[in-house]
Amino acid sequence: MNFKNAPPLEWQIPLTYTVIGQSPATLLMTNKTDILENIPADRALKLNANGAGNYRVEYDAPSWSLLIQALLKIGVEDRVNLLSDSWALVQDDRAPVSLYFGLVEKLPASTELAERGQIINVLDFVNGLLVGSLEREKFQRYARSLLRPTFDSLGWESKEGEPPTAGSLRASLINVLGDLDDREIIAGCRERFAKYLANPASLAPDLRLPVFAVVGHYADEKTWTKLHELGLKTTSIEEKQNYYNALACATDPGLVKKTLAIALTDELPTSRAIFLVSRVARESGHPDIAWEFARANMKALRAKTDAAGANRYAPSLFTFFSDDSRATQLKTYAKTNLPLASSPEVAKVVDEIQFRAEFKKRLVRQLAALVANGGR
Repeated sequence: MNFKNAPPLEWQIPLTYTVIGQSPATLLMTNKTDILENIPADRALKLNANGAGNYRVEYDAPSWSLLIQALLKIGVEDRVNLLSDSWALVQDDRAPVSLYFGLVEKLPASTELAERGQIINVLDFVNGLLVGSLEREKFQRYARSLLRPTFDSLGWESKEGEPPTAGSLRASLINVLGDLDDREIIAGCRERFAKYLANPASLAPDLRLPVFAVVGHYADEKTWTKLHELGLKTTSIEEKQNYYNALACATDPGLVKKTLAIALTDELPTSRAIFLVSRVARESGHPDIAWEFARANMKALRAKTDAAGANRYAPSLFTFFSDDSRATQLKTYAKTNLPLASSPEVAKVVDEIQFRAEFKKRLVRQLAALVANGGR
């Protein structure tokens, strides 16, 4: 994002475009500017038809307005492409966050995995970025209002004849709605976990990962201990991963520390043990606790990494911070504790922290008006 002295490279761009309702056309763009001929001023023009090209499109206000009016006539590939492009513009400070969420609010009702998945990823990212912010609770309420209609349409149980992608979308919605503090989803996960303990066959395999994750997220000492016992007892690699992933989701600081301590034991294969720390940093909302643990035990953790990962390990644990001071902390740590070969990784992570810090400031300012009247 902040690549200094970037070379002035240029590419020829094979454009595909369509006036909504007409067949796509093509143009090889060989100059910095070009003109599309015979485009009616009152018709919606969609570039990068079906999202097949490797480029972004920034529409002017009249063109965007026509696209919004034509949304019901636009296929899912192009809707996903519009979502992706508008979010990229928001991230690059070329558009306000209202551009993206204004599009989300106007999308037709859908259970398309690609479309809803893009929205879920954005909401999950923003929710994580706002940890500790006063705006987080309001944003969570707004985000729930965007996602609950889709979950309510799918329901908890699979239906005869539903597409295979419905199960993946259902699981993703349970996971993110749980993180967004949806009390009905949390209660539903706890109820299903209790039934699972009595009869494992009562919980469909594709729901176990999200249900365990939500239960782990809000776990008390008793629940954490039960998840840990299940992880220790099982001989199934998949089940073990589900249980330990759930432990990593715990938000209680005391339980976060207990989960981190597992990384120093032989309970998990070495590759999974070291990544347990980064998973805790990402899922718990306490990257500070994860980093302090890693810093104090870096020699033992690095011994579990392979040669290729050793130089990336310490910097990678900072990617979950969104405070400029952490960029300075990483650079200071690297000078005295990391080999010179780590420098490229350190630079990339410093860039990521600085981007997140700046983006968070913009989001907090812009979200206030957006979420004022938002949802559940």
